[in-house]
Amino acid sequence: MKSVAVPRFEPQTRIGGKYRLTRRIAIGGMGEVWVAFNEATHADVALKVLRRGDADLAKELQIEQRFRHEARLSAMLSHRSIVKVYDLLEEPDGTLVLVMELLQGESLRRYLEKRGPLGAKEAVAIISPVLSALGHAHQRGVVHRDVTPSNIFLAVDPDGHMTPKLVDFGIAKLAKGGSPVKTEDGRLLGTPRYSAPERIRCASEVDGRADVFSAAVVLYEVMTGVCPFAAGNSTEELVAVLERHVDPDERIDPRLWVEIQRAMSKQPYERHATAHELEAALKASIDETAPGWDLPVRTLPSDRPWAMEANDQSAVVVPSKGRPSPAILLGAKALVLVGLIVAGLVGARPRTQTSTPTESVALALPVPMPSASSPTPDPNAIAIAMAIPTATATAKPIPTHKAPLRHRLRPRPAPHRRPVATTPGF
Repeated sequence: MKSVAVPRFEPQTRIGGKYRLTRRIAIGGMGEVWVAFNEATHADVALKVLRRGDADLAKELQIEQRFRHEARLSAMLSHRSIVKVYDLLEEPDGTLVLVMELLQGESLRRYLEKRGPLGAKEAVAIISPVLSALGHAHQRGVVHRDVTPSNIFLAVDPDGHMTPKLVDFGIAKLAKGGSPVKTEDGRLLGTPRYSAPERIRCASEVDGRADVFSAAVVLYEVMTGVCPFAAGNSTEELVAVLERHVDPDERIDPRLWVEIQRAMSKQPYERHATAHELEAALKASIDETAPGWDLPVRTLPSDRPWAMEANDQSAVVVPSKGRPSPAILLGAKALVLVGLIVAGLVGARPRTQTSTPTESVALALPVPMPSASSPTPDPNAIAIAMAIPTATATAKPIPTHKAPLRHRLRPRPAPHRRPVATTPGF
């Protein structure tokens, strides 16, 4: 039986008496995600709104159960790498609304689509906070059960500090004494290719080691660009998780592979006992165990431009690539070449009888101004300055009489300095 459809929300709609919708940032089959303004605190939040009347009543009840379940379990958790759920609202017409932390950044899935496979340090730097969050949840009896690249969000603060966050506890369960969220026909919830074998076998007791398996699968995909259990359809993926043997990949260091392979073991007792244990093992395998280790993906330039990206699961602001245009790079190379020639000419001048301080020639690459015939310059273009020494700090007096040509001092050309290429960190 189909319920009566309810019109979608519009900007300026007020929810809960104080949340005013400003813009829609994502839309799905059963709900919408909005940026909303809290008129009481003047803060922006994210609202996940469950629409009514778009599906069968039975399916709507399942989604409603997941909404309430997510709100209840999220209230039990408090960790910097777990998205905050502030409240669950219920409108007079029965509409459910999750009030959540507003995040800026992008999902790990989208980041990998743009960057491709990551190196060992950056991959471990991303997965370590997620494992810390999972360890926190497991200690409170909560098993996430859907750890995927799409449910890991790389949140960026205005100052550029980046924190991976675990989102979507809609199908999480309490390891003991809790009833898992199921579909009406008992089908497996979650993404098959990341599901632990015991979940597929419908084991009665599923604990945090199922999330350890999923996190290892994600780490493998982050470093290789391929999910080890990907297949043509969901059924084949379930079979692959149960039966496929994963071979080592040349892009994964052997020491790191030992830990990933152990975490992806088919039997729970063969894996790391906890998410914290896997986190420590991964850091040790890349020699990053110092207490003050700062993750290489923790900061981004604070002045980097941002562009809104629509149709995502939460508030998404994606950094633009910001690469210098080919014309700017060509101009930089030309100016550096001219500087080397000028340095050689300056160094070839006759030396005086007295010592002279070191001279330098500064070469600057200005940011070109836009014109009618040229495209707008890249806002991330930077001025490149290069100082080239042209004379030594002290020089011996040269005799006044003319010496034979073969005895005259020949000025040494300025040493060639190779330009240093810098790559902005994530």
